[in-house]
Amino acid sequence: MNISYNWLKQYIDIDLTPEETADKLTLSGLEVEGLEQIGSDFEGFVVGEVLEVKPHPNADKLQICDVNLGEKNVQIICGAPNVASGQKVPVATVGSVMPVPMENGSYLKIKKAKLRGEKSNGMICSESELGLSDDHTGIMVLNPDLEIGSPLKDALNVEKDTIIEIGLTPNRPDAACHIGVARDLSALTDKPLKNPYKDLLSQKGSIDEHITISIKDDDKCNRYVGLMVKGVEIKESPAWLKQKLTAIGLRPRNNVVDVTNYVLHEIGQPLHAFDYDKIADKKIEVKTFDKEIKFTTLDDVEREVQKGSLFICDGNGPVAIAGVMGGENSEVTDSTTNILIESAYFNPSSIRKTSKSLSLQTDSSYRFERGIDPEIQLKAAQRAAELIVELAGGEIVEGYADVHPVKFKQKEVQLRLSRVNRVLGTTLTLKDAEHILNNLEFETTLAGEGQLSCKVPSFRPDVSREIDLIEEVGRIYDYNNIPSPDTSPFFTPEKLSETEVYHQKIRQFARSLSYKEITTNSLLSQKEADALSEKKNQISTLNPVSQENITLRTHLYGGFLKSVRYNLNRNAENIRFFEIGHVFRNSDKENSTWIEGVQEHTHLLMGICGRKKGDDWQGSAETYTVFDLKSDLESLIRFLGIDDQIVREAENNYKLHYSLNDNRIATLHQINEETMKSFDVEQDVFVAEVDLTTLFKLKAGRAEISYSPVTKFPPFEFDAAFTIDKSIRAGELSSAIHKSADETLKSVSVFDVYEGKNIGDDKKSIAFRLTFLDSNKTLTIKDVEPKVQKIVQSLESDFGAKLRS
Repeated sequence: MNISYNWLKQYIDIDLTPEETADKLTLSGLEVEGLEQIGSDFEGFVVGEVLEVKPHPNADKLQICDVNLGEKNVQIICGAPNVASGQKVPVATVGSVMPVPMENGSYLKIKKAKLRGEKSNGMICSESELGLSDDHTGIMVLNPDLEIGSPLKDALNVEKDTIIEIGLTPNRPDAACHIGVARDLSALTDKPLKNPYKDLLSQKGSIDEHITISIKDDDKCNRYVGLMVKGVEIKESPAWLKQKLTAIGLRPRNNVVDVTNYVLHEIGQPLHAFDYDKIADKKIEVKTFDKEIKFTTLDDVEREVQKGSLFICDGNGPVAIAGVMGGENSEVTDSTTNILIESAYFNPSSIRKTSKSLSLQTDSSYRFERGIDPEIQLKAAQRAAELIVELAGGEIVEGYADVHPVKFKQKEVQLRLSRVNRVLGTTLTLKDAEHILNNLEFETTLAGEGQLSCKVPSFRPDVSREIDLIEEVGRIYDYNNIPSPDTSPFFTPEKLSETEVYHQKIRQFARSLSYKEITTNSLLSQKEADALSEKKNQISTLNPVSQENITLRTHLYGGFLKSVRYNLNRNAENIRFFEIGHVFRNSDKENSTWIEGVQEHTHLLMGICGRKKGDDWQGSAETYTVFDLKSDLESLIRFLGIDDQIVREAENNYKLHYSLNDNRIATLHQINEETMKSFDVEQDVFVAEVDLTTLFKLKAGRAEISYSPVTKFPPFEFDAAFTIDKSIRAGELSSAIHKSADETLKSVSVFDVYEGKNIGDDKKSIAFRLTFLDSNKTLTIKDVEPKVQKIVQSLESDFGAKLRS
């Protein structure tokens, strides 16, 4: 937001430099992001009169001008097509410096020169060369009554200015205008605020005979004020108004539109001027539609406005998108003679939704969506009407329309001095606090010993609690004036919740496996979301910030794939990432988590890609396989102490599911080619996603760690090979072996897989090593043989497996 230093001085007598003003504002909470000097003192620039113009003998587009500068006549070569004898023109004399920088950033100094063989002693300037506008089509022609040789600065009534760029936070809509900033400066410097709106007298009467105004959706429009000015003449604005608007980056249009922009940036109330004669049936309705509406705005763009958006309508239909932009069907043109001024209060969330859905933010919507002063509408319209009459002639129609279905309720907040000094660490008196708040236009009354009752002004929607008032006192008192404390209180950090402790435990384990933690966006583009899950599971945002952030993630590996792509594009070779984050899915009422219809779980993702080992003297490079990740996932399962309870189920050769007590708790898989293409990744990627929310509910890994002594008895190993159908997986057999054995079976591992003609084309042989251990005695073959026999019978019965001799 741009604030003009010179404009500020209309409302407060500032004795600070622009730099000092910026420091004051920043310390008070209005952070200044930059200062820019504009304009010029035009030293060496004078008013000249063109006496004679004749063609240049050596150039078709140049002309030789004889110019009277008052004290002398000089010859100046000029290429402007509109230069003519008898004109009063701005002249940059020899030695002067042009105020507008050239493309390389330097400033042109005017020197005596020869152009195509003819002398030139100065320069006749255009408005763009003087920094007054973008017009460079020809030289600037001045008022013929100006005195020849007089300083150009006096003739143009311009001066240097400093533009203060403020990074306004959303909680301070009152400071989105010059008077709002001046009010803070008034309190900071203890100088009176000159507010022209306080002296405005209310109009009397009604204009119902000229216009009928109604509000159909009063939840979106609390107030609508209409004022009329008739008999205006639309023309160019005077120099002072154009200068103020240009300084803050606005392009002057005409005297009426410029006044509405002036009032907007003066007091923060957006206004709109309608051509009254174009309003059908002489009525205004503020309402929404239950369907999408096509509407052409002032910028000559036809927009599709979503249903539920608020419109200003006449008898024929919409004439403006409320709070955002007017329509071309009612705009003020050169032929306009009668004006209807709109000054309204629109619901901030309604304007925000409409603005975002259209990807259109204007000066008006910027203020409406933050919340403007709900009590300034009438005075702002009156201020605009008076300025329009002053600049465009005409007269204000007596009376006004003020439809006000939702009245403003002023808040009253109590402030305790003891609380102020305790929070700020100050020794302020009650009068100090009262004086600061009064300067900020809070109405204060004594409410007991050491306590104030404060009525919050209507332009401060952000103040609702005592702590807000304390902040107001602190920022105006100046935080630099608060003494450093001699002691500091000791705070014991709040104990972490069980869930946070559990996640920290998982996080530390993942780091111990050399995984690096990442944090990715929980929103994906629609294309990315479709690559990860079916649409029925997706949850989309109503008003996405961008097309890249539309849908809530259903899996964590979408963000992981984007991280993989980013790192591979920067020549990373060994990628081992993990993330703990939330995933979201559509759900029925019974499975909803916090919000009905939404299941939100915390997941752990572990993902690998690239090389696990590069080329070296010990051997060639090795790339990651799915078994490298499976080993890490199995380590996590053992770490959680649930290895003997897990059921593993292979969906195919590339995907393995893990379940605990009939609840799926993890999936290990290789990303398929179609998904890889969606994320523009060309190397193999392997991911394991673990449902930590389900694991936590099942109390996996939450038991206290206990010590178990190492047994003094040796293990007994037994090798057994089975012939089975090729379709049967080793994991299925391994799970079955565990189920059919007792607690003395400590581990099962595959040490050989054989396929050959001598066992059949559709068969294979898998050899298992079974490790038995009893903590009470040394096991012998007589102890183990019955256990093995039971395992063999189980595998023969369930899988048709045959023990090989």
